[in-house]
Amino acid sequence: MLPKPIRKYTQGQADHIDAWLISYADLITLLFTLFVIFVSVTVTKYGHSTTVRSEPEYYLEKHSGLMALGTRYDELYRSVGAVIVNNAADQQIAVEKSTRGLAIDISATQFFERGSASILPGKLALLHDIVQTIKNETHDDDVIEVESYTDDTPFQEGPFADNWELTAMRSSHIVKLLIGEGIAPSRLHALSFADNKPLVPNRDAQGSPIPENRDRNQRVVIRVESAFTK
Repeated sequence: MLPKPIRKYTQGQADHIDAWLISYADLITLLFTLFVIFVSVTVTKYGHSTTVRSEPEYYLEKHSGLMALGTRYDELYRSVGAVIVNNAADQQIAVEKSTRGLAIDISATQFFERGSASILPGKLALLHDIVQTIKNETHDDDVIEVESYTDDTPFQEGPFADNWELTAMRSSHIVKLLIGEGIAPSRLHALSFADNKPLVPNRDAQGSPIPENRDRNQRVVIRVESAFTK
């Protein structure tokens, strides 16, 4: 009888040789599962959604680059934005939301007479709408600050001695509108900055005035913030 052929590996050894394929497949499956979970969490965290938003909210977020921050001022942000969009005033008023509150930036060149604290008659209705919105959608513990700024043009004539007096009076006039709508005076602050804290340079490197920048620096800002963050 012929001798049985000698096998190089036993059955158990062959099974052991192929076992790594099973472990590798398990590892790939686990990694793919983790990737799917990571993508799902990322989409949820950063707010990518197919939900249709209202036109004013979409318009403002598209033009300001802001994302929803989930603060107590979300509704106020949307409502003020609706007033701006409905009045086609996005080139005259900007609204910005943060975790601290809301800032409404109003172009002074569009709402006040040059060198004057008098609000242009054609802008009163729009300002009243904004003020009414602030009244209806803020809390009693919200502080409202009105800041006024000018450019660096020296004040030459008019009822005010300088830009400090001009900006102080402009802030005061906006504060009076807020009081007139029933907002408690204890919640209000009127601030004057004159030509300090410009948003953009008033002059170029050669010292020549930049007219469009000067116009941008003339502004009134209404800030709404919680008293607990002050």
